[in-house]
Amino acid sequence: MADDLDMILVVDDDPTLRKALSRILRHHGHRVLEAADGPTALALSREYSLALLVLDYMMPGMDGGMVLRQLRRELRDDAPPTLLLTACESQAERAQDLGAACGVTKPFRVQQLLDAVDRHRRCVRRMSD
Repeated sequence: MADDLDMILVVDDDPTLRKALSRILRHHGHRVLEAADGPTALALSREYSLALLVLDYMMPGMDGGMVLRQLRRELRDDAPPTLLLTACESQAERAQDLGAACGVTKPFRVQQLLDAVDRHRRCVRRMSD
């Protein structure tokens, strides 16, 4: 497993949104990997020690909740903190129940996303020091 605690994995089946999120995060100095589906997200999460997972909830096949449950089973305490992106306010409110650090409702403001990313990356840095 690569030791790369600065890496953020963006997971979304919508290629336009996935690329936009990645571009925004890179523009703000973050290193980013991308996945278009749950199985790819799981494979990359096994390969890299991720700082954060930005995960879409509504994806075909394996949805965000399934990805979170599988990561918790496999990686336990080493599972990356997750920002769950959802179009549904109630799912965003239930994000922590699903195992995510927090939920962000689409559509969201870029600054809202960046604030959530920075907040959770600071927590990861404190825990690794």
